[in-house]
Amino acid sequence: MNNRTLLGLSLLTLSVSTGQAAMAAGEKGEGFIEGSSLTILNRNLYFNRDFRKGQSSSSGNGYSEEWAHGVIGRFESGYTEGTVGFGVDAFAMLGLKLDTGDGRSGAGGSVDVMPYNSLGQAEDNYSKLGG
Repeated sequence: MNNRTLLGLSLLTLSVSTGQAAMAAGEKGEGFIEGSSLTILNRNLYFNRDFRKGQSSSSGNGYSEEWAHGVIGRFESGYTEGTVGFGVDAFAMLGLKLDTGDGRSGAGGSVDVMPYNSLGQAEDNYSKLGG
């Protein structure tokens, strides 16, 4: 088994055991639908790096800048009623490039704001889904 499978099994075991503990404590669960929630988080990031002390940037123009917007949606269900309570957690992430390019992209160090394609250009968008 790979690490991702082990992590998924660990999280499933944790959520099942948490549901059992709540039922064993005599708490009445809100139910699968009634106890669910959806949260959306919006973040905007502008990164500007000026190489005034003579360092060279990857673009060669003395500075780099990137502007991006990120959205993270997270769904958490309640637990099913019964001896064993089951629940579902899921997430979706989306990143959008707002402005960069023309020799300005790249942080010029070990940290990059956006992923790059094989031509060294910042991707217009990127996403990830999971549960």
